[in-house]
Amino acid sequence: MRNFSIILYLLLFTRLCHAQKFKGNVWCFGDSSGIDWSVPSNPATFISMNKGRSGTASLCDSANNLLLYSGYVFNGLTSQLRYNAYNRFHKLVENGDSIFGEDWYHSALFIPKPNNDSVALFFTNIVVNGIDPFGLYYSIINFKANSDSGIVTQKNIQLNNLPAFDGLAAVKHGNGRDWWVIFKDYDPTPPYSLSNKFYVYLVNENGPSLHHTQNIGALFYENGGHLFFNSEGSKMYICSWGGVIEYIDFDRCTGLFSNPTVIEPTRSAQPYPYYNSLALSPDETKLYVSAYSQYSSLGGTDSLYQFDLIAANISASKTHIYGAPNTYIGLGALRKAPDDNIYLAANYLNYYPYQDTSYNVYNTNLSVINQPDSLGLACDFQPFNFYLGGARTYNGLPNNPDYELGAWVGSPCDTLTVGLTENDEKNDVFFQAWYNPEWNMIHVNASKLKGKSGVLRLFDMEGRVVYERKVDVIAGGYFTTEIFMNDIASGVYIVSLSTEKDKVQGKIMKF
Repeated sequence: MRNFSIILYLLLFTRLCHAQKFKGNVWCFGDSSGIDWSVPSNPATFISMNKGRSGTASLCDSANNLLLYSGYVFNGLTSQLRYNAYNRFHKLVENGDSIFGEDWYHSALFIPKPNNDSVALFFTNIVVNGIDPFGLYYSIINFKANSDSGIVTQKNIQLNNLPAFDGLAAVKHGNGRDWWVIFKDYDPTPPYSLSNKFYVYLVNENGPSLHHTQNIGALFYENGGHLFFNSEGSKMYICSWGGVIEYIDFDRCTGLFSNPTVIEPTRSAQPYPYYNSLALSPDETKLYVSAYSQYSSLGGTDSLYQFDLIAANISASKTHIYGAPNTYIGLGALRKAPDDNIYLAANYLNYYPYQDTSYNVYNTNLSVINQPDSLGLACDFQPFNFYLGGARTYNGLPNNPDYELGAWVGSPCDTLTVGLTENDEKNDVFFQAWYNPEWNMIHVNASKLKGKSGVLRLFDMEGRVVYERKVDVIAGGYFTTEIFMNDIASGVYIVSLSTEKDKVQGKIMKF
């Protein structure tokens, strides 16, 4: 048994060490803007190749060296908006032009291909009905090819043909290796059907595929807003132009949503708030929301709001933090930076592209929330005071997911932590599961169980149930059984025993 534990540890440790680690700490956005957060207390600005109003994406290695970033490109002759992919040398990646992506501010993502340290998948979608067909797309980029100059090996692979909501989000799978990508559609045709349908894509070493769809949460029809995950990947936050603000629990093993909490529902008539972007404070007790009121037919100035997520009534805690000084300023994307401050982008005159002479305090600076954990105006919002070194900003900021999020430790799909026996220390429950290769079976034993009956399950490393049966606990809290593995492939599995009063699990490896 001890030798088997050592073998399992070495196998998993070798696999973990072989994996490339990524970050998203270099931002490229707006009109030539760039910020390197390698030293969070002293960020460095630089000139990037981006020239777009949209949200962007970037990917760095574990040492914060830039690997890839996206650039939004406007063709004045055709009024066509598409993406380019740029490399660490700020040059166009080979075949990296004309990547589909007519969107607003939150619809570009780089996802490292699992078990591959040289390839990233660039996800984009079509929000606005322009030249390119609606849908969710991805392109495959080998960023180490051509001496790190990169090459797009496949481009504009269509995953669906649906009109896209401007909120493409991603979170690491609970196994610490794969990814979940979340897509939402909308109805562009009057009378505009309301929807709360999410499309959940699994990205593994074989690429992306639709895992399931789920209808949950508030209903709305508009194409503008934001989706993003909290730091643990356990909740997804949502806002929409029509007024929705909500969060939904998320299971990183199964990819399933649950327990929606609506802070504000969609509004049935004007004035719509045009909630544009969301950000959480570092302690995740405050939620910040920007409102892009320029789009409202009733006019008005843009605003920044704070919600207290630990208040008895979250909706009633809404505090107006800032109002734009005039209707020329459009408040855009919010994003927490590595220095734990929250940054806000804005555009000027709602104009794209800017004229060459259009430089002012509003479009050459980001605004900053310096104390985002603090309640109300104590959050210390400072408008237009982070200078971009001569570059300009529009509404977008990078839409990078949390590349550094690890495995969901102790979950049924955790492959990065090792433990053949896991006891419930709180209730002093003993649980043991081990694989017998001679008999090709798993032996399962437990004692001091409080429940009388339950379910025994076997999960694979993607959280799928490969074995399940109802079981009874022997008098005195004892349980013993075997799981025959004849029809189950070799690999690492989680053995889980749940009763009405207990939940214990252990990890085994069939070899």
